Amino acid sequence: MANAELLAPITALVLACAALTAAWRLARCGPREPAIWLQPVAAALLYCSLFPPILPLRDDALTVLTPGAPAEAPRGRPVVALPGAPKPPRAVFVPDLATALREYPGVLHLLVRGDGLSLRDREAVADRDLQFEPTAPRGIVALDWPSQVPLGHEWQIAGRALAPARRAELRDPAGALVDAVDLDSEGRFMLAAPARGAGPARFELQVLGERRALVDRAAIPLVVTGGGALKLLVRAGAINPELKYWRRWAADAGLQVQLAADLTSGVSLHAGDARLSDSELASVDLVLLDARAWLDLAPAEKQALQIAVRAGLGLLLRVDVAPAPATLAEWRDFGFVVTPAAAPRSVTLDRALGSRDRTAFTLAPVEVEAPGSVVALAADDGAGVIWWRSQGQGRIGLSRLVDSYRLLLLGADERYAALWAGLLGTLSRPRAPPMEGLRVPRDAWSGERVVFCGLGAAASVRPAADDTAIPLAVGADGCAAYWPALPGWQRLESAGNASVFYVRAADDATTWRMTLARQATTELARMSRDAATAAPRAAAPAAPRAGAATVAPAHGERMSRWPWAAAWLLVMTLSWWRERRID
Repeated sequence: MANAELLAPITALVLACAALTAAWRLARCGPREPAIWLQPVAAALLYCSLFPPILPLRDDALTVLTPGAPAEAPRGRPVVALPGAPKPPRAVFVPDLATALREYPGVLHLLVRGDGLSLRDREAVADRDLQFEPTAPRGIVALDWPSQVPLGHEWQIAGRALAPARRAELRDPAGALVDAVDLDSEGRFMLAAPARGAGPARFELQVLGERRALVDRAAIPLVVTGGGALKLLVRAGAINPELKYWRRWAADAGLQVQLAADLTSGVSLHAGDARLSDSELASVDLVLLDARAWLDLAPAEKQALQIAVRAGLGLLLRVDVAPAPATLAEWRDFGFVVTPAAAPRSVTLDRALGSRDRTAFTLAPVEVEAPGSVVALAADDGAGVIWWRSQGQGRIGLSRLVDSYRLLLLGADERYAALWAGLLGTLSRPRAPPMEGLRVPRDAWSGERVVFCGLGAAASVRPAADDTAIPLAVGADGCAAYWPALPGWQRLESAGNASVFYVRAADDATTWRMTLARQATTELARMSRDAATAAPRAAAPAAPRAGAATVAPAHGERMSRWPWAAAWLLVMTLSWWRERRID
């Protein structure tokens, strides 16, 4: 160290002697020779090339490099690099932003470069002025999907990915491909999948590029809620393919079906008690009737049905033939104006069912007007197919779709299940909502802090891979921090309530993780600008406490040596040219 400190003055002394010697030599050529003055200038420039001047750094400003930041950093202020960020030669590595701010206690202005700050580092910003220079987004930049899905329903995931991504694929927990689509011109996509088994499930989104090369991937966790099986009462005027395939699906789905259907004159099929009595209607969730079955109902049954609907029962009227005039008049009182048509009509339902096969479906030979009703299913040409409306606490639906079973014949069992599960779920008797669980994070990564709030005095987490409960330190505000060490499903328990949440592996959905950090840091910078315009900046934070770990802050940085070297070369070239003329 002592030899390094003596090098600069020794070099300065040698250069000064050389400049004086050169000047004395040139002085013999004439007292007015201008090349004399170039020698001290050249010596000074050479010294600055070897030992560039030190510029003072701003004590109130700090540059923070985060993952994705460029390797160079602006001059004039100290530079720190957070974990995962590039580390230029003059940057100081710090484990987190709070540590950096303790070492630079006078900092009031922060310049953040890269993909943004994590949750822990964002909290350390406090009231300091924040400027953010984000890197260009890449990979998966937008994702949206439901956290919970009822069993048997179809759920959708929408997102956006940037080039070189060209295609998005969704795979189920077993790794089987369930849906795929090419990205549109803006990189957007939408995928769908059925919710089969109840409980936590982990799907996987894969974004592919040229030649199906993997560009990015992200786990898609969701919870499939089961609930109790629906109890249905079905009355049909005749057995037909639509009813045949529907019964088979209902049995596979675990629905409790009570059925009465006519086979021929004087012969009928019964499965369970399908009477429309007050006691029976009070125990079922939904009644399905076709046009001929409605015509055969006794007046007392119709009255009991209407009373039960106003009390919460669901009712679905299925039109497969042109109803009798008496039926049309009674259905008009429900808000459905049904008019017989000359012939059945063919439509396609690709847009509503998420299909691309252009399969034709048949509508009953009727036209329907349902003012004030909700269209539950519409054809590709905009014509209504299924409607529903509220009546009291219940709902009444009307369908003129004759052959939804064609989906099963085409092998589209999942779309058929999604169609009927959604319709029955909409119309069925409302049930008490399940007990709300604890609030859990939507996105969490192993090794990164997670914050739970709304907890009781005692709370714990049970990782799926290790059933040992990990107690949490709950603060007075009902919040607790947790650092998950293992990826996978974990269970949060407190005060008799419990919720599951998914912890991603550290290398899972990294671009989506950076996208969330970039969005949050951008919002933090916007709030900082708004606060700066509303009120003057607060005083600098206090100095670090005694005994804290320190990283020696730089009080200055050397200028770049290349401008000085270029200037020295120019002066020496001019001096050589003058000396040549003298010689």
